[in-house]
Amino acid sequence: MSDVTALKSANIITPDGIRAGYLLIENGTILGIEDSWFGPSLDYGSSYLMPGFVDIHVHGWGRGSFAYKGDNASLVNMSRDLVSSGVTSYLATSGTMPHDFLQSSLVAAAEYLEAATPSDGAEVLGVHMEGPWISPKHLGMQRADCLQSPSIEGFEQFNALARGHIRLVTLAPELDSALPFIHHLHRKGITVSAGHTDATFDQITAAIDAGLMHFTHAFSAMRGFHHRELGVVGALMYYPDVYAEVAKQSGITIKPEAFDILYRLKGDRRLVLMSDCMGYADFPEGYEFHHYLRQETFRIRQGKLEITARNGECQRVSPDDWPVVSGLEMNFLDSVKNIVGRLEKGLESVAQIACHNPAVLAGVASRKGSLAAGKDADIICLDQVLNLTHVWCRGVLQPLPDVR
Repeated sequence: MSDVTALKSANIITPDGIRAGYLLIENGTILGIEDSWFGPSLDYGSSYLMPGFVDIHVHGWGRGSFAYKGDNASLVNMSRDLVSSGVTSYLATSGTMPHDFLQSSLVAAAEYLEAATPSDGAEVLGVHMEGPWISPKHLGMQRADCLQSPSIEGFEQFNALARGHIRLVTLAPELDSALPFIHHLHRKGITVSAGHTDATFDQITAAIDAGLMHFTHAFSAMRGFHHRELGVVGALMYYPDVYAEVAKQSGITIKPEAFDILYRLKGDRRLVLMSDCMGYADFPEGYEFHHYLRQETFRIRQGKLEITARNGECQRVSPDDWPVVSGLEMNFLDSVKNIVGRLEKGLESVAQIACHNPAVLAGVASRKGSLAAGKDADIICLDQVLNLTHVWCRGVLQPLPDVR
């Protein structure tokens, strides 16, 4: 047992509750949790050991933007930077972009995830395709000129380029041919989510019958609730067994009270936390992006990120300025901090909605999402005020300096 690493803590968050003991790791895998251990150990006192966050909806963060660059470098940077927010695995999330760009992005994602090692940081679990099969009525920040109609043949061409690594698809169930498309994806074991959709309650019901089981950024970019036409929002709240995700809890995307209502309905069992971050600092040169909620415009000019506020004030940021770049978007851990006090079981609930549930939707719950024997040693350590102190990705301790 000389190769076993033992992490001691009074607060290990397990599927069965919080317990004291020694979390044992060998060859990147969790062996189990023991009450006693007679070999060397790393003592973390009363700090919390919990599973790393699984972000199934992240376009980019820090110095990488897969959705807008779609290359190997964007994934390298995302994987290295995301660990600083407690994310140990994620689905590289695309957007509704030009067809050839999507094709090359999927190739890049497949090549990266098949070659990456635990030392590279957060693990890319696969791809989440958010579009291009969405409604023009609820584009949000997606591109109207890149929409496509649902096509089984078209999807299979995409998935072949991705070497079968597409794990989740967000689409509008009301589009022509959407139901057989949903049924096809479900049969292949791919999670289907309703998002950017103007579907009626009855159309969502039919989609659930076909295999839809998730809702992308609940409340946002979807037909709202009316007492005579419940719409998409009514359906995601009415059906108890479907999952619903909420984006980072900054108070901008949805109000805290809206989160609380959804949590009362879904609870720990079916709510999912994700970030929906963009990675502004890695946008392509000359690309301009207007965030209608923040009322800011982001543009890369001569290698610098320009952020122009509504009043015309402009801030220029270097992609190498990590302290500034890391604060451009709320990170996953800060989102957790904003809601943990409102959850039924505190960090135990967090472990369910930010770790286990997204692992289920990504199709990797057999090896991710909880601290249990046989699972990957994706572990984060939080002190008593929930500051991140240590991160392990598949048993490898990750560097967390201010500037890499």
